[in-house]
Amino acid sequence: MQINYIEQLRAIINATGWSQVKLANELGVTFATLNRWLNSHAKPHPAMQKAIYSLFKEQVGILPLSPAEIKNVLSVLAREKKKHPNIHRLLKENERLQEDFLLELTYNSNAIEGSTLTKKETESIIFDQAQIADKSYSEHLAATNHAAALKMIFAGEFAGKVTEKTVKELHRIIMQGIRPDAGQYSKHHRAIRGVALTLPGPEDIQEEMALWLKRVNQPKEKPIIEHIAKMHAAFEAIHPFGDGNGRVGRLLMTIQLLNADYSPAIIEKSRKAEYYEVLEYAQRKSETHLVKFVAECVQKGYQIIRKHKK
Repeated sequence: MQINYIEQLRAIINATGWSQVKLANELGVTFATLNRWLNSHAKPHPAMQKAIYSLFKEQVGILPLSPAEIKNVLSVLAREKKKHPNIHRLLKENERLQEDFLLELTYNSNAIEGSTLTKKETESIIFDQAQIADKSYSEHLAATNHAAALKMIFAGEFAGKVTEKTVKELHRIIMQGIRPDAGQYSKHHRAIRGVALTLPGPEDIQEEMALWLKRVNQPKEKPIIEHIAKMHAAFEAIHPFGDGNGRVGRLLMTIQLLNADYSPAIIEKSRKAEYYEVLEYAQRKSETHLVKFVAECVQKGYQIIRKHKK
């Protein structure tokens, strides 16, 4: 989603109404230098490109997506879905395919939340019950617990309507042995580090989740990917648990995708910053970028499926 420095400069001018002179002053360069950059006659050095991006983030944030861009990525996804129907059956019948998804989803989801396990270490833990000497017990549990939750999802144990029992059971599974409140909504005030978003108070979680559950099971958006992305953003904005909200939210998204016969979405650790950015943007302004992001991550899942179909 990163755009080049020329697009960033033009976006700043459009968003702020600044003249090129004003923008040059903000960046600490001459008008002539800025003009050369804008006309591709010169390229700013890496440090200046970072300064341009920082100013872009401050003044613009995220550029809006055109309906055509969203339509295009969803059309590609629709074609993939048509080529690879019956995802649940594929997962049940192909053990190696299921193992690949178990590894990719477990490693990346935990890594996004700060796990220091490598993919190889995660693989050894969830498939060989290995003990990694310099890794904590909680990191081992996080890997095995997440894989256990996924196995239940792939077996169809959470198929169909998403219920409060589903949400709490997923949290209980991934947090058992790690937190004493596993499977219970938080009784305390929560905050998302680095995000200026006011979360519901503990006394409001039950009501907020009841409303979310009503919405999640009554999709109005078409295609369904839009609904799934919106519900993911809404769940993370409620943040009902003391910890594990991101992992539970992504597992719920996997359930919804499988229910709609789509591949699971592989949100890679390398896209963590982008994921958080579009998630926060969805909670504040528009879900379009998150819809595109989720669609791209589902396409990553189809890459795994195609590999096993060869």
